[in-house]
Amino acid sequence: MDNTLVVWNPCSGETSKIIKPRNIHNGSDVYAHGKSTCDNEYKILRVHQQGNPFIESCLVEYEIYDFTSNSWSVVGETRDWYIPGRHGTCVDGNTYWLTYDYSPTEMSKALRCFDYSTERFGCVSFPGDPLSYNVYGLSVTREPQNLCILTSSRDEEVHDIDIWMATNIKGTGDMSWSKLLSVKGTHSQQFLGFHAGMSFSVDREAKVLLHPTKFKNSSNCLHIVGEYKHIKVDLHDVESKRSNHVMRGPTLVQVQQGSLGLGTWKVAPVTKFS
Repeated sequence: MDNTLVVWNPCSGETSKIIKPRNIHNGSDVYAHGKSTCDNEYKILRVHQQGNPFIESCLVEYEIYDFTSNSWSVVGETRDWYIPGRHGTCVDGNTYWLTYDYSPTEMSKALRCFDYSTERFGCVSFPGDPLSYNVYGLSVTREPQNLCILTSSRDEEVHDIDIWMATNIKGTGDMSWSKLLSVKGTHSQQFLGFHAGMSFSVDREAKVLLHPTKFKNSSNCLHIVGEYKHIKVDLHDVESKRSNHVMRGPTLVQVQQGSLGLGTWKVAPVTKFS
């Protein structure tokens, strides 16, 4: 209520108020929480973006909150890119975002990682040929944690869905990727309601992706999509403003049993992709 940040430990229930940053909180601010590998210290990252990125290049300042000194410090700024969404994806202590890069002719997507040890952003390579697909979102698998990226073919008649899993990242920013799931279908985008920054989760063992949606005047739905199937689960009696955001999804077995305590689940018929 006093416009300050609060860190909450869900295991112990403890909370800790954080001192205010140099500038007042802004609705476009991006926050993330990570850990330095060199000193094993947790840190808070704040990305403060000033200006309208759709009109001109905005100023992006990023600062770190140090729990040891209980203070903020500016660690960098740029006008070369900006973060369109507020939710990053944390893997092994670092945080990843899909960003937009400015160029003389157009804006292009890039994958960036913030390293809490060096306190710097770095660019990470996309899988395959980035010009052949659209990038929609990031996620992470269960243990062991691996970064995942969801892409869709730019072919308007095909709309193939691919889930890529990162297997190794080098110091140069080059990432090794393997294709975890590939879904063929001309209507896959219609089923999933794809949009930039969409939330999804991946079940590596069952090789399915889970994507929640909520449409006007309708109940919450969970889409379970595999190579040749699409299952739509209606989540009744779920009243949550953030129900369309999934950080880590349940396993397929949990979904089938409806064991998450989310109310009565009804499964729609399986839809085969052509």
